[in-house]
Amino acid sequence: MEEATPVFMFTGFVESGKTTMIQRWLTQDFFKEQEKVVIIACEDGFTEYENLADNVVLYMVENKEDFNAEFLAEIEKKDAPTAVLLENNCMVSAEEVLDIEWPENWDLVQISAMIDASKFDQQMKNMRSIMTEQFKYATVVVFNRCDENTKKLQLRAAVKVVNPEASLMFIRNDGTADEELDELPFDINAPVIKIEDMDFGLWFIDIFENCARYNNKTVQFKGTFTRPAGYPENSFLVYRYAMQCCADDLEYLKLLCIDESKKYKIKENEWVTVTADVRFCMPAGMNEPSPVFYVKNVEKAQAPDTEYVYFN
Repeated sequence: MEEATPVFMFTGFVESGKTTMIQRWLTQDFFKEQEKVVIIACEDGFTEYENLADNVVLYMVENKEDFNAEFLAEIEKKDAPTAVLLENNCMVSAEEVLDIEWPENWDLVQISAMIDASKFDQQMKNMRSIMTEQFKYATVVVFNRCDENTKKLQLRAAVKVVNPEASLMFIRNDGTADEELDELPFDINAPVIKIEDMDFGLWFIDIFENCARYNNKTVQFKGTFTRPAGYPENSFLVYRYAMQCCADDLEYLKLLCIDESKKYKIKENEWVTVTADVRFCMPAGMNEPSPVFYVKNVEKAQAPDTEYVYFN
């Protein structure tokens, strides 16, 4: 049986750090020990590939139409690579790349999205759909050029609402990893953890990722009430919509609430403030615990000035 050729894809805009990261990877023993490493670069960026080892071959793709199944098949026939590093940019979307018929023995093992942290907010405001395309399918999202002003919690939340499975890394300007945690914008040790409207998105991501620090605590949050068909009378959902690219591309952020008293009479789609104790359970068929909110109080609330949840 023919051994699979691992393919590592890097996405991101020009100057996001793709070339630099690939050159760092090439210094690892794994790539040094390969018979033939092929780099496919779909852009001619400001950083050039220099001093490539004898076992490394570089292919530059200048036109979108040149990146196709025939091109990849020719590389396989000519070089028979034992590892492939694909530097992709906006010229060909990640979705288009994944739709191309690759050589049968090529196996995509990782997609790394490279993002310039200093430009992320502006890029999300001006070209949200193109920006989210860069990390939508990523297994790892790397934020480069982080400094003391980088809002890592917001960056993390912006990625996780689009791609919950992605791992994140933050890299400082000097190339070292930034593993320091941002301070949460609410008091995690308060008798009642009060979540402001502007912090809902950050908290929603955090409570699903860090179950232990919320278990058996009391929280207060605001959202829209709904009881879907088939739900028992003692349960309901509180939800918010997170804006991804546009109003046609909304993410449904929902929280399961249990009301043992059944005394709260709330109409469908009314805004409510919920005060509840957090318990975690393992839903059937799931590998990760989820929060369940045992209601202490529910009251009608005014809709916030901005009903959608944003992460930047």
